[in-house]
Amino acid sequence: MMSIAQISTHLQSVNSILSSCTDSGLSFDDTLTLSAFYRDCSDTNSIIAAAEKEVAKDADRLLSDTVSLLSEIEKFSAAGVAGIQPVNFENIFEQHVKPFEERYEAAKATSTKLWQEYSALSNRLDFLPLDTDEYKTLNAECDAKKSAYDTASEQTNRLYDDWQTERQRCFCVYTFKPLHLEVLVVRLKGITESIIADIKRIKEDPR
Repeated sequence: MMSIAQISTHLQSVNSILSSCTDSGLSFDDTLTLSAFYRDCSDTNSIIAAAEKEVAKDADRLLSDTVSLLSEIEKFSAAGVAGIQPVNFENIFEQHVKPFEERYEAAKATSTKLWQEYSALSNRLDFLPLDTDEYKTLNAECDAKKSAYDTASEQTNRLYDDWQTERQRCFCVYTFKPLHLEVLVVRLKGITESIIADIKRIKEDPR
């Protein structure tokens, strides 16, 4: 649940990106900031609920924070989202997570190869007498291969987790559309104006 002050700070970062956007496009961090703002602030019901709690604690502080948020909303409206309309957010997301996937796939190929080599050695052991030097030599080689596979498998699992964690962390970039931002800010504008009006009414008639 984000406070009005936190939303204002986040929107300030959004406005900074919008005002500095050029034909060269946006960095991944920029797209994450834009999309995360929509993701984190789209639950307007929780924002209203948080404001209701805040007004009971410190109405003056809430009023100040809300006025600041309204100022950022006006800056957003002035900047608009035309500059980010051409941005391919899906492609930026895919390019960001691609190295994570490639590291996982490379590790998986290595561990798969080690398993195949270990399996081949293990199968050869099955046909050798236990008391022969050849068996002892091959068994040691088999154990070493199995150890190498175990280490590689653990690394593969870690890289898979890293890949999936990063996908989940920034998947909001993939689904983001500039229109989402415009719609959300319009809703936030209505909320801030209502909060300001309610606080002023309370101050005029504290009953």
